[in-house]
Amino acid sequence: MTACRTHELTALLLLLPGAAGSLGAQQHAIPLPLGPGAAIVQTLGFAGGDRESVHRVLDADAEGLVYEWDLVEVQANGDTARQQFRYREGSADVVDARRLWAFHGTEQHEGAAQPETHPGYTMHALSRALYRRLAAGQADSFQVMTVEASGAQLALGGFGGARETPVRWRGTIAPATPGTVPFPLLVNGRRVQVPALRLRGDLTTRHGRWTPEVWILADSVYPLLLKWVGAFSQPENVLQTTRVDLPAAGLAGHGSVLDAALERELDSACRAELPGIYFAFNSAALDPASDRAIASIAAILARHPDWNATLEGHTDSIGTGAANQALSERRVEAVRARLIEQHKASAARLRVVGHGATRPRESNGTIEGRARNRRVELVRDCAAGKGS
Repeated sequence: MTACRTHELTALLLLLPGAAGSLGAQQHAIPLPLGPGAAIVQTLGFAGGDRESVHRVLDADAEGLVYEWDLVEVQANGDTARQQFRYREGSADVVDARRLWAFHGTEQHEGAAQPETHPGYTMHALSRALYRRLAAGQADSFQVMTVEASGAQLALGGFGGARETPVRWRGTIAPATPGTVPFPLLVNGRRVQVPALRLRGDLTTRHGRWTPEVWILADSVYPLLLKWVGAFSQPENVLQTTRVDLPAAGLAGHGSVLDAALERELDSACRAELPGIYFAFNSAALDPASDRAIASIAAILARHPDWNATLEGHTDSIGTGAANQALSERRVEAVRARLIEQHKASAARLRVVGHGATRPRESNGTIEGRARNRRVELVRDCAAGKGS
């Protein structure tokens, strides 16, 4: 195991599904930095709605973490734009950088064989050196590289290419409140509260002053960025990490515990929320990061040829009831099609139903609540009794 993956995150705890008293009811530390197959889901709240982006870890070695972001944007008129970004967050920068790179430009990825790199900058976390001072209640110097563009472009994290103008913001970052505060996060589909530092930046450029509020994970190994209020220097933007999904292999010593826990939940409760399934914004197009979760579902169904099940689609409340109903139906149809076409699941054993926004798990009044409500559940037909 390389140096980049030997640490364990002590602050972020994973609550696995399962019956009380089983492994599923225990808490496990997550290895950090995140290993291959892990995904960070960020939601950008802006005027008009939310937009999610899934950043997958492709590789982790002594040089750092390589992320991939497959961006699919569906416009109101039906036009679809696609981009893929690959970038490396360097191990040395995670140790002591005091600068953050907050966008990715399309021109740097056309035909590029290697991931985009920006030495001296972190991308998904603050550095350990910064964290030590902030955790001790001290301010430190800080820079953010973002872009000058419209709010819509910024909502896509820099999508738009030639129209972007890089802007470097310089100043300080300091604790906004003493100690740590609880922060809501979905980890493998389970709601947890993690300790966070609440910070305030005071940054300037020739364009003016920017004073974003920032929350970071209270962890000295990888202080993951959890939330920005005023993201990308746009006052109405709120960028929030809403989910962290980990493959079973990422849980040191536990092998396929996540798949086993999901299987137990379907066996005992006949219903399970499916982590690791992602869709393009306002679309039923499955993100490539969903492949592993869908393969796991197919494997579970193959081990239980007597199980019949229904895929349920759920949305948040943004948009009309009719639009949300239709979207929820298209999304579960897409999951069913992938299970049948690529994994040879029996079509006769899989039904689909969309519920739109009618069955929320959490309040639609928060970014994290809306992210939780956008989900797919698998419901086993238990009418004939357990084991049917």
